[in-house]
Amino acid sequence: MNYKIENRLALITGASKGIGKAIAIGLANEDVRCILVARSSENLEEVRSELKNSERHIVVAADLMESEGINNVVETVNEIGNLSIIVHNLGGSAGVFDAMAHVRDWAKVWHFNVGICHELNRLLIPDMVKQRWGRVVHISTLSTETYSGYAPYVSAKCALKGYIKSLSRTMATHNVIVSAVSPGAIYSEGRHFARLQKEDPSELEKYFDEHLPARRLGTGEDVAATVAFLCSEQASFMVGAVVSVDGGGM
Repeated sequence: MNYKIENRLALITGASKGIGKAIAIGLANEDVRCILVARSSENLEEVRSELKNSERHIVVAADLMESEGINNVVETVNEIGNLSIIVHNLGGSAGVFDAMAHVRDWAKVWHFNVGICHELNRLLIPDMVKQRWGRVVHISTLSTETYSGYAPYVSAKCALKGYIKSLSRTMATHNVIVSAVSPGAIYSEGRHFARLQKEDPSELEKYFDEHLPARRLGTGEDVAATVAFLCSEQASFMVGAVVSVDGGGM
């Protein structure tokens, strides 16, 4: 299928490894020009070297938890112009695991998962509105359905889902389609399920028995394929869609 997004410009946050790296590779294979954002320039350069037509793509090493990092990204985008796609892959627990953590810590997790997305959207979507074409894809989580995981993180992702649903209705009239992918148990080097697979396969099998009908961990490529479709011309009627990529996880 021709997604009809060749030569469009995409911004991908958290692009230096895992799902973000897979998304960058997937979009580059569709001949999309990518701006890759993460904190490590070295890791970003490694990703860029693996992309189709690597010289076309741009890396921006920035800490998006800081306003200066967001400003650097926006300045780069404005210098190039005509941004059509944003993939918000950045997110996580931000090191806050305690349900009884101080409200400042909860706010930190919210900012990591929702605030950064909104600030980039606030600054970059208006140009998409002028072009009357845009795709904004957020990476959510199965935890918004199962409510399993750290309370600050799960709450932030639930807020993100509400943000996506409401913002999408406002933007759809301008042909800017806001959506999300909701991954389940994904293999990512150094993360929980990757460690479990190596260190305690029997416990992973138990998890499959109780929670995962597909009986395998997902991959970054599983998520990236869905993201690429949501970035496509064919996704123009998927306003506010939150697409599960979770192997039937529960």
